[in-house]
Amino acid sequence: LGPVSKASPLRATIDSWSPDMYTMAVLAPLGTAGAKPARSAAPLLSKQSPRAGTRIIARFANSEQENDGKKVLLIGATGVTGRSAVEGLLTSGSKVQLLAMTRNTSSPAAEALKSKQIQVVGGNLDDSESLDKALSGIDMVYCHALSTDAAQADPAEVLRAERLAHAAARSGCKLIVYNSTGGRGCGYGISQMDQKHRVEDIFTASGVPLTSLQVAMFMEEFWKKYTRPPIINKGSFPFSIPGNKKLQLLAARDLGLVAGSVLADPSTWSGRSFEVAGDELTPEELCEVFSRQQPPGGPQPVKHSRPPAFLFWFLNKDLWKISRFLSDKGFTANVAATRSQFPGMLSFEEFLVATRWSDPSRSYEQGIVYDGPMPRSSTTQKVVSSQV
Repeated sequence: LGPVSKASPLRATIDSWSPDMYTMAVLAPLGTAGAKPARSAAPLLSKQSPRAGTRIIARFANSEQENDGKKVLLIGATGVTGRSAVEGLLTSGSKVQLLAMTRNTSSPAAEALKSKQIQVVGGNLDDSESLDKALSGIDMVYCHALSTDAAQADPAEVLRAERLAHAAARSGCKLIVYNSTGGRGCGYGISQMDQKHRVEDIFTASGVPLTSLQVAMFMEEFWKKYTRPPIINKGSFPFSIPGNKKLQLLAARDLGLVAGSVLADPSTWSGRSFEVAGDELTPEELCEVFSRQQPPGGPQPVKHSRPPAFLFWFLNKDLWKISRFLSDKGFTANVAATRSQFPGMLSFEEFLVATRWSDPSRSYEQGIVYDGPMPRSSTTQKVVSSQV
């Protein structure tokens, strides 16, 4: 369509939209389009995998003995969603030992991990030698992120994946659990999605066994400054998919819960890829949840609006493609099977309550804190032993 003149009526229309009116909450890690999987991505409860139907919670007694003392290196665990995933790991029931790699071992995020009795080790994804040191004696890796969130894929993510894969292979690492994304093979050409699955392929090619957790949209996206304020302050939920189209969601904390179960039983999950979501709601249903969770005196009811998709073409072509993907197809996790397989996952409304989403004094940048009421099923899990 070409560039839009600043003086054109169309440009004026675009400029009249504030960020919270045209930016979708779709910048969570997304899946890959196009390329075929390097390995079979069996459904969560696939008949092809006879052990896959076993409830992990029932296997912990045996898994704990098998994995007592096994060391797991956490990568990308100092960001907002990474720290939430650590919360899930710490309540998953797996008795692995957690170590976290970070470039700055004295940063506030690193200190927060230390306060949870997690050993923090120095390491840099851009430095192969430091990776070798960090991976020395490590049995398994949980890789939450290789770069920061961005509107487009970060080329550094691929280079870092290659360095990490080679270092893991050299160290004798027995499993990489990777926070990937759903939508593989969807064909929409979304750069973030393509790159996430390219990273999967890099890990697979290294020869280190891989479990790929292909997540849907993180619930944390609805804490961000371009989604939460218009809901709380205006009762407006602008989101560019049809009001009756299901949207699959996952709390980053529950990604950690799933990862902990995988790390507790690597023989069952090694070599598998599957989509993960804890809830699925339409925008209209989300508005009902938001309305119930509004701050006292907040505007009621919350109403969904659908910004025209063509606006995203001028803002960011990947956003336009993501809007099309979510509107036409969307993520395809088996939510009921996932919740059964991994007990304790949060619904979207439980997530809002548990994180005190309605408290206007809190922000995404401060970090997501689970200090609100939690469902009983989410608070009775055993605690990971993170002592080294």
